[in-house]
Amino acid sequence: MSSVMLPWAIYTLDSIAQPICELSFPGSMDAASSPDETIVPIPPLPQEIMPERGAFRERLCNTNERLESRILMIQTRIHRFPHRLRGIGGEHKSYIVPSVVAIGPYHHGQPHLQEMEEVKQAAAYRLLQGLGCTVEEVYQKILSVASDARRCYDDALPLVEGSRLSDAEFADMLFVDGCFLVWYLTSNHFDDPLLQWCNQSSGPSLTKDIFLLENQIPWLVLDALMELTKKDVRQFVKEKGAFVLSPTTENNRWWMQWGCIRNRHTDESREGTGAANDMEHYKQPPHLLALLRSVLICNMPKEKRESQLRRINIFPSLSIGAIELVQSGVKLTASASTAMSGGFADMKCQKKKPFFFGELSLSPLFLNDAGVSWLVNMAALESVEKASPARGDVDGYVVSSYLSMLAMLMDREEDVHELRSSGVLNSIFSNAQTLAFFKCLGQHLCPGYNYFNTLDEIDGYMRERPLRIAVHRFVYNNKKTIAAFMSFIGVLATILKALYSLKKP
Repeated sequence: MSSVMLPWAIYTLDSIAQPICELSFPGSMDAASSPDETIVPIPPLPQEIMPERGAFRERLCNTNERLESRILMIQTRIHRFPHRLRGIGGEHKSYIVPSVVAIGPYHHGQPHLQEMEEVKQAAAYRLLQGLGCTVEEVYQKILSVASDARRCYDDALPLVEGSRLSDAEFADMLFVDGCFLVWYLTSNHFDDPLLQWCNQSSGPSLTKDIFLLENQIPWLVLDALMELTKKDVRQFVKEKGAFVLSPTTENNRWWMQWGCIRNRHTDESREGTGAANDMEHYKQPPHLLALLRSVLICNMPKEKRESQLRRINIFPSLSIGAIELVQSGVKLTASASTAMSGGFADMKCQKKKPFFFGELSLSPLFLNDAGVSWLVNMAALESVEKASPARGDVDGYVVSSYLSMLAMLMDREEDVHELRSSGVLNSIFSNAQTLAFFKCLGQHLCPGYNYFNTLDEIDGYMRERPLRIAVHRFVYNNKKTIAAFMSFIGVLATILKALYSLKKP
């Protein structure tokens, strides 16, 4: 029989003989106690395994302070991609890891991104040369914000060549990455051969990479550079977001395809603050991805921009595809609220005259590789920081609500086709690819109050009109048969009319 060494077997007899407390159990016959109690000695912990109380207390205090600091900085931190959404990108992590350029420390130094390091350095040189700024002047500006910028990242930054980035290396990285972004986002595509080469060789990938959640630098770095260079990146983000997610003309799609949508005016149109006069309400975002989300939803009504709960207990369990919705008399339409108008992710279900059938209007969406990546990363941003104030009746899941609604409407490929036909969805992907993406996305997203508010509107329509819905569904499903029958009746009536006219004297 094998022996088992119990934890207390190492105690000495003396330690066992000195109990630190006494426990009472029923059933004892000890004379010194009541008939229903027995005294059981509990040995103390050996002195060598007792924690050092002072060090332990200090560790608890430091942990608490560190977490408090993280919570206070949650709106300005550069977050990691949330674990519960990592299944969306599959094994390749295409929505997390940049494909051509690293911005910030999280992916800095990765082998497959080294080619762009030379381009970033050349871009920094071109930016400063064109503006007449010295490297020392700009570098000192970066140094003044470097320590604050470092606090925006996780404590455990990744290793680069086996070691952590020193403060000097971190400042060098901010300098190069920040100058590259300002150069790329504000330079004229037609005037700079290096920028032309970047766009032609990897334009769409660059467009995707600079808006990844883990591929950001703090806004305070960009703000310091914009103050020196008199250039503003916000105009580019406004134009880029509008064109990529809701292109309306073939010309815009051509620009979007090559990743070179930018202000086609001169650089002077961006200098100073004139280009950003209409952007005061998102003047200080934490980073470029947050700025992109802000410009896309800035003109939505406040309650929708915050994803505000309309009324308590409105969480219907309704799940309905696009085809079934149309069969029920709810017409799908593309709303006038688009990414260009700052009303992206808007959705609303309402009754329409004269027969009071329903209409579900959603912001139109164009999907390509860059757009899909942006949507996933904006949803991830909402998940990690909840962009709205910390109140119980708002949750900030604006983009997540919109994507959850689209995912609910897609049960089969015919639903995707119906959304395309209605103008709500346009995509370079096939119906099968689009369906697979949204079904995977819907499994991981957290639907927000905007989603449940709209679902409540649809559910209310369905509950109030059961007879009308049944009639409409019958007509919709048998419209070909009904049309053929009506044609037959028309032909029969014509024949009977002709026969009747022949019988007249």
